Amino acid sequence: MSRPYQRPVRRAVLVAVACLPVMAGCKLVSQKTFNRHAGDPPNLPQHPPPVPGMDRPALVTIVAGTPDTQWRPAVRAAVADALSRKPNALFTIVVSVPDRADGSVPDMQKVVDANGQPVLQAVMDAGAGGSQTEMDARSVPANSATQVCIYAE
Repeated sequence: MSRPYQRPVRRAVLVAVACLPVMAGCKLVSQKTFNRHAGDPPNLPQHPPPVPGMDRPALVTIVAGTPDTQWRPAVRAAVADALSRKPNALFTIVVSVPDRADGSVPDMQKVVDANGQPVLQAVMDAGAGGSQTEMDARSVPANSATQVCIYAE
């Protein structure tokens, strides 16, 4: 007498054993099949990009407290020269504000209003349009002096 379920089980085992060599040659489809870099960690730059404007010398550097009569002619001449070379030049006025001695950040708006706005107005009076000027303020170490630098692109 034979068992009723012995034959189907035996057939399934024989089919599985017969298909095993065929299945060994198959490759599973994954993300790497279509993109060999899938799953790789991202390649980030090792250092942050440089701050724009600081990689080249400024057209004019003005130390805070310098009288207008000393820096206005230099600004006028530098802006006129830059505009003669490139009529659509962009002028960036950067106000470097030193930190306070206690390490806190000073009120940059007051420093920009007192030192940066007159320089911005002088650049515009020298011929640069409002769309050709921009202003920025940066914090610098406490032992530095407040400076206004003009960069041209």
